Amino acid sequence: MMSEEASDNSIDLAAIDTALLASVLNTAVDAIIMIDERGTILNANRALQKLFGYLPSELIGKNISCLMPEPDRSSHDGYLAKYHETGKAAIIGIGRQVLGQCRDGSLIPVDLAVSEIRIGNRKMYTGIMRDMTERHQVESDLRIAQQRLIQSERLAAIGQMMTGLAHESRNALQRSRACLDMLELDLHSAPDQRDLVKRTRSALVELQVLYEEVRSYAAPIQLERSRQYIRELCEETWLNLKEQWQNRDIDLVASCDACPPVSCDKQRICQVLRNIFENSFAVIPDGSSIFIDCRTIQRDQSLFAHIRITDQGPGLSDEQRLRIFEPFYTTKTKGTGLGMAICHRIIDSHGGRIFVGTANESDKEKTGAVIALELPVGST
Repeated sequence: MMSEEASDNSIDLAAIDTALLASVLNTAVDAIIMIDERGTILNANRALQKLFGYLPSELIGKNISCLMPEPDRSSHDGYLAKYHETGKAAIIGIGRQVLGQCRDGSLIPVDLAVSEIRIGNRKMYTGIMRDMTERHQVESDLRIAQQRLIQSERLAAIGQMMTGLAHESRNALQRSRACLDMLELDLHSAPDQRDLVKRTRSALVELQVLYEEVRSYAAPIQLERSRQYIRELCEETWLNLKEQWQNRDIDLVASCDACPPVSCDKQRICQVLRNIFENSFAVIPDGSSIFIDCRTIQRDQSLFAHIRITDQGPGLSDEQRLRIFEPFYTTKTKGTGLGMAICHRIIDSHGGRIFVGTANESDKEKTGAVIALELPVGST
């Protein structure tokens, strides 16, 4: 009787041990997998399904390489064979980050820790895997934030330097222009020399504009928001610009009546519009039009005015579309190439965005470059 009871107790304890092991494996947060010396999967827990998309039962009997992308997939059996031959471990007992291949073919970064166990004369290996996607994203976001902080600090330093430089250069240039004015009075009877004075004065004005443009890009942007209507901003900017381009026959066609007011800095947005208009003026022929279309959209549970500015020019090349907002990138013979980079900073500081749009194929009139703006609708 005693021996039978002991036998029964032994069986019960073994069953309990098995159930306990299964419970621990299947409640573990990390994926756990066991393979033999040939790489054949012997067991896997439920967390593996969340990580790779496979049911544990679908993997048992398959080679562990099915969870690896190339070239690791083709090389894995060789890794095992080399370890059995030399005893030198490349990953066992060390751990490393690897790429895993999910059921749908997508790749995920995995932190893998491998340990070796022996049952009798047989070697087996247990791998514990953790998804590192979220951590990689956090690290990537942190790196981007650090890069932006460094860039912001550099821009602030450049802005301070350029503010002083622009101030001092303004004084020097004003004195130069005053001297040129006095010189011009003495050259009343020398038209050729007067023309040289005029050209020198124009060069000084261009130099001052360049200083101001670099300072404007580097300096911090302070906004004075108010309620503004897109149509009014476009028309005001257009009238001011037409005074400069009086000899050009170009029309503005605005469809903004249904657009609600936006919360923005009037002068800054007029600066953006002026830059976009001037870029179009430089490439479109007389008799052309620039079109403004505005509608309301919802993004991130907030309302924005979506503004499309389209011209009838040759459009943008692939390189221009890719680099248009890069500082110092320009296809013009004059200028710093900061105009659209400044526009990007201004719109970004408003909590909006600016990007290159696509031409509307259904409207053959509007086939040129398309610049799209999004500005927050508000009641400031």
